[in-house]
Amino acid sequence: MNRSTATTLFMVAAVGVGWGCGHEAGTTKHRTSARALASAPKRVAQPSPEMQMQSELGVVETADVEAVLEDHFDEIRGCYQRAGKAQRYAGGKVTLRFRVGGDGQAEDVLVIESNLGNYGVERCLVDVGRRITFKAPEGNKATTFDYPVEFHSTQELAVLDVNDGAKIERDISGLLPRLAACGRLATDDVTAIMYIEPSGFPGSVGLSAATTLDEVVAGCIIQTIRRSRMTASLPGYVLRCNFSIPPLVASAEPPSRRAASSGVGRKRRR
Repeated sequence: MNRSTATTLFMVAAVGVGWGCGHEAGTTKHRTSARALASAPKRVAQPSPEMQMQSELGVVETADVEAVLEDHFDEIRGCYQRAGKAQRYAGGKVTLRFRVGGDGQAEDVLVIESNLGNYGVERCLVDVGRRITFKAPEGNKATTFDYPVEFHSTQELAVLDVNDGAKIERDISGLLPRLAACGRLATDDVTAIMYIEPSGFPGSVGLSAATTLDEVVAGCIIQTIRRSRMTASLPGYVLRCNFSIPPLVASAEPPSRRAASSGVGRKRRR
């Protein structure tokens, strides 16, 4: 059995059939049942050069990790129910990064990449992952590995990727300052994916980052985005776009007005 300091696994865990339109090129489009997907063979990729250099990490066996995650397959697959009505169009891969302690207990789980675009599903995967205990790494040293999970939508609504154009740029430019009131989301940039339904309102939003998110701030941001009507919409289609949320988002309120407001507040407290 090959050993590595970090192992990248691939498991298909889908609810529904096929892919929605507008996902990345090269994605296989096929119809299959959830039961068939549950028994699909796993692909094992080589660890990245970056991970190979981290020799201070513990060593985990690919087969051991696969066996443990297989035991939690129903929980992982069940997370897709959190997408609700967004299951009609939201589909894609979520890459989880497990940080495992020397005793095998998952210390943290991050959504480092996602083109699924649904925070409810992503949070559920993190919660399930944090409860998992793996076989202790060799040497009882902490280690890290990535685990991609893929979900298929029911394709009831067609999806178009739209990341440029005057309308979408204007919508995002106007949206970001409103997110400032939620607070600091993370220490680094966070990638957001937003599905805009024909009504103009985002029906599904997801977040991914290589760092831990403030869950309270994340919830506020998701709600703020979903309550914001966009000018970029198209009858009969769901538009999908992605954008970056910086650690510090500039407020839409002019500095002079913020200063005046602060002064008023101080007078009232006196």
